[in-house]
Amino acid sequence: MTSTFEEPESPVEEPAAPRRPMIPLDRRKLRAGHPPQVILLHPDDDWPDDDSHDDSPRSSRQDFDPVLGYIMAMALSVGLTPVQANMRYVVLWTLLAVMGGMAFLIGSGIRFRVTDPGDLLWGVGLGVLTGGALMLVGADTLQTVSERLFSAGNVDNELFDTWVFQAVVFVMPLAETLFFRGAMQRAHPIPVVALLASLWSILMFFPNLKLGETPVVGVVFGTALVLLNFLYSYVNHRNGLAASFFCQICAGSLLLFAPTVLTL
Repeated sequence: MTSTFEEPESPVEEPAAPRRPMIPLDRRKLRAGHPPQVILLHPDDDWPDDDSHDDSPRSSRQDFDPVLGYIMAMALSVGLTPVQANMRYVVLWTLLAVMGGMAFLIGSGIRFRVTDPGDLLWGVGLGVLTGGALMLVGADTLQTVSERLFSAGNVDNELFDTWVFQAVVFVMPLAETLFFRGAMQRAHPIPVVALLASLWSILMFFPNLKLGETPVVGVVFGTALVLLNFLYSYVNHRNGLAASFFCQICAGSLLLFAPTVLTL
């Protein structure tokens, strides 16, 4: 009995189908008012640690616009020029502190937290070094500046030194640090912030310096303001906001408070 084994037929390759033309994507917008959202399967489910899923553009600006606040403060500074000097300072510093506090509270990322105590030492050291050098160079001029800015024509007042101390150590550093180094510097580079802060200080202080009698006072004090504002912004960039705050306290105390209580 013979059996024949038939070899399996090899698969016949079918002729390739003609390539289909490219079909354009349906670019019609969804009829729904909002794009579809991902619904998590479990309440405990969360996104992975990386932020690769977040493709939405992030704005480089903050929730609080410091430029608008700066324009308001400058306009108010000009408008309050006829007002008594100390009252004018209180109103302007209060406005600046309120705007800086708003930027701090609404989540713009302003932080006073210190992670390295060495940053505070750098801030204090640079403030003492710069303020001390400027005080030694122009101690007499700075004493005249302090008396004209804060005495309101009454240098013999017993509360004069107390008022200068509170203004220089607490009010001015807190207001300017929160607004310029906190809110403004998060949106603008160091040179812009330093120049804007210097312009603010010049417009605030110069109407009370009587520059017609002693122009050299304006030159010395104006140069010191520009130099110090660049220093504060640099310290904030390098060592943080708290270091800049203490730097301004030390430098301002040596420039405006020390000449009123020390005789060199």
